[in-house]
Amino acid sequence: MRIALTYNEKRSTAEAEAEFDTRATIDALVARLARSGHTVTAVDVSGSIAHLVERLARIAPDVVFDIAEGEHGAFREAFYPALFEQLGLACTGSSPSTRALCLDKWLAERVVDAAGVNVPGGVIVRSVDELAHHALEPPLIVKPNFEGSSKGITSASVVDTVAKLDGTVRACLRRYPDGALVEHFIDGRDVSVAWVDGLGWLPTIAYHYDARVYDYALKHVTPERVRVEIPAALDDDVRIRLHRAAARAFTALGVSGYGRADFRITPRGEVVFLELNPLPSLADGELFAAATAMGSTPEVLLACIVRTARAAIREPCAA
Repeated sequence: MRIALTYNEKRSTAEAEAEFDTRATIDALVARLARSGHTVTAVDVSGSIAHLVERLARIAPDVVFDIAEGEHGAFREAFYPALFEQLGLACTGSSPSTRALCLDKWLAERVVDAAGVNVPGGVIVRSVDELAHHALEPPLIVKPNFEGSSKGITSASVVDTVAKLDGTVRACLRRYPDGALVEHFIDGRDVSVAWVDGLGWLPTIAYHYDARVYDYALKHVTPERVRVEIPAALDDDVRIRLHRAAARAFTALGVSGYGRADFRITPRGEVVFLELNPLPSLADGELFAAATAMGSTPEVLLACIVRTARAAIREPCAA
């Protein structure tokens, strides 16, 4: 099978490129897909769209394995899948509409809430003046509504007094004017649960760190301070409720192929939805490690993603 691996290459440590993939990640994915017998061409989507379309026409891929995050705006993760859809190309992952919906944290939270899943609850504001229309009780967390990978989140994002709220929101909007999400801060453990068509639920991932919030610095500057636990040590009752909540969130948001949902488990065992990523990173190896922990392999995981994109068949996959 001919596969075009579309990506944005990470060339610096700038925050704007935080969600892009390094050359090492790209080369590793190409190698893993090639080991399954595919002919793989890596395609950087940066630059001219016309050039990208021409190159894809020359490659004539059976499947586009898309890990491109896009560069600008609230529709950035959906742009390239939408382009591939218009070109009649099979593409891995969720639809463009689902990717756009999930990148809007506030709207995605409303959809998941309507599906009966616990959410923190909050509001989106585009100016400090809008805060006067909402009764918000600390503790709160302020974060960019349309960003991922913990961009814009620091230890100062958690607000414990109303007096600090205006200044925190103003600082957020100064850098991310499209909107600040102000939601109730939930204490507890961070866990992620991923689904891959053909494999099912992967073992739950837990993150342990010596800070109040899993912020940008912990994720990108000092990741050694974070201990990743696979599978997460959870009570059976919590695990069942976690998977039930994740299933409802995936269905409500229309996720297909694969995805990862983030939750917080409170000290009382409550399961609270944080966000869902229909384009989870393959760079950190956590999904591969989870697949290995369940007795599978990274190659099988990738084969499942490719097969779903090609034929939308839900059956056990082999590399």
